[in-house]
Amino acid sequence: MRRTPLLIAAALALSGRTLAADFPNIVQQGFSPDGAYHLLLTSYYQDGSGFPRAALQITDVRRNVILYRREQTWRDEAEEEEGSAAALAALVAQWRSGQASVLSRYHLTAPVPGTRLFQLAPLTPQSYPAARASGVATRLGHLTLNSFPLPSGCTFNDFPTLGFALSLGVRDLQHDRRLPASRACASGYRLDTGYQYKNSVAVVLRVYSPGFEGPDAVPLVVTAALK
Repeated sequence: MRRTPLLIAAALALSGRTLAADFPNIVQQGFSPDGAYHLLLTSYYQDGSGFPRAALQITDVRRNVILYRREQTWRDEAEEEEGSAAALAALVAQWRSGQASVLSRYHLTAPVPGTRLFQLAPLTPQSYPAARASGVATRLGHLTLNSFPLPSGCTFNDFPTLGFALSLGVRDLQHDRRLPASRACASGYRLDTGYQYKNSVAVVLRVYSPGFEGPDAVPLVVTAALK
């Protein structure tokens, strides 16, 4: 059977998996043809349990607001091979096809990848990033990431919980005033990758929080319309 680009992308992403804890791989990302919406599809094998897991998220680019998010864990799927890239890719492709209606609604059936602005290598071995300002130069300007203490209701973290601020040049793309429940135990942030399509930008950060074997590093997308 011919392998689709989605299957190939998932297999390639997983084949290089050497990090401990949860480090979801980006299987697919891209924009709607008008640049209004952004799609992020990730997958990985959960640390500890070994269960396959995937997440699909659609973001309103201009408002930087999540419009749709769906996660899936396959608890009954026995792995024939340890961390099988092919098995995970097949599960994710079938699951994604079941969400055709919502992808069509936002014109993300075949998202446009755009142009990569930057790509940073993950921390190895995986550990919490230093809580200091970091940045990267892009053709659109300098991206700067800052983290700072923010209180939360997290009860199982030995490290201070942190929020973040991300700016492009002099423009703030996001500045936390409080920690949402999804990041209640966040204790670190790191730039991962970024893309531009027309006037739309999507920057992927990694959010670090306590995991089974070291910190998990889960993707978070910050979007913006430049004009």
